[in-house]
Amino acid sequence: MKPASTSDLQDVSSTTTADAAAKPVTTYVTVYTFYVYDHDQGKTVIYPRMATPVAIAKMRGKMNEETAWVVDAATLDVEGFYSGTVAE
Repeated sequence: MKPASTSDLQDVSSTTTADAAAKPVTTYVTVYTFYVYDHDQGKTVIYPRMATPVAIAKMRGKMNEETAWVVDAATLDVEGFYSGTVAE
């Protein structure tokens, strides 16, 4: 068996890089509807957008676990809110 040369290592790394570029990785996250207190209405309401548990916690909302949707992470905004709307 001969020792690996630099050209052998470059062939392997270029194949790995090409495979990674050819197969995009999709990340999924779970979003939920949630309840928040609306000071204007003086009552608890369902927030009009779905969000990740972290975003819900930042808003001090109460997550409705029965409404879980698994969505592509690319559909979330920077704060963790789903770009779609809540289905009624």
